[in-house]
Parts: sequence; structure tokens; C-alpha cells
Amino acid sequence: MHSPDHARRPRRHGGRRGFTTLEVVAAAGLVSAGLVSIVPLFVRQARLLAQTRCERLALEELANQAERLAAVAPDDLARHLADLTVSPAVSRVVSNARLGATRDDSPFGTRVVLSLSWDAPGRDERPLTLATWIVPASAAGEVRP
Repeated sequence: MHSPDHARRPRRHGGRRGFTTLEVVAAAGLVSAGLVSIVPLFVRQARLLAQTRCERLALEELANQAERLAAVAPDDLARHLADLTVSPAVSRVVSNARLGATRDDSPFGTRVVLSLSWDAPGRDERPLTLATWIVPASAAGEVRP
């Protein structure tokens, strides 16, 4: 059997409690390395969200402008194309937005290509574009096979 002194003696091996300083430092190092590798992903994701928001607003702006132009009489189209401006709501979010339009008349109607560019990498070289057709009132009621 065991002697009563055995119960009071401290254990030397295998019975320690808590962590050593080395273990804490190693764990902190692993956690900080993980955070350092994850933080750039969060930054990139925030940039992509901002870019996607600008592109979505720009596309909505082009669609709204196309709808406004479709409601214009064909005789007033040139004046409306010259007066195109970016809406204030889009101007607040999309920095330095520039709206342009080209017109191409054909026997089937007028093709209008709207383009929107803004201060973002690559947007001046590749603006967002939307094409729409404005059909003369006489051809709008015709049914084609």
C-alpha cells in the first residue's frame, strides 16, 4: 500500500496543469499568421463589392436613359442625345461618371448606343455600354413575321 507521505508529495511528471509560455507564444504565432493571410481577402472582397455596386448602378443608369429616349419623339431625339446627363443619385456614388451616346439611323429605326465610363481602372478604355433601338411610330404598330 501507499504510505501517507505519498499523497502529499507533489508529482514531478505528467500531472502539470495549464500551458507553458512557449506553448502560448507558439499558439499566438499561429493565430497571427492565420490573420495576416486572411486580412487581404477581406480587403479584396470589400473592393469587389464596391466595384460591383458601381457597375450595377451604371447599368441601371443606362437602362433608365434608354427608357427615357424610347419615350421621346424621333424628331426630338438629337436634342435629347445632346442633353444627356448622369442622374444625381449615380453621380454621388460613381466618381466622375461620363455618359455618352452614338446614333445610327437605318431603315428599321434608330440604333442608339449609350456608354458610361467613370474613374476606375480600365473603365475609360472599356466603358459600360447598352444598345437600344428606337422604332419610328409608323413601324411600331406593324407586325412582322
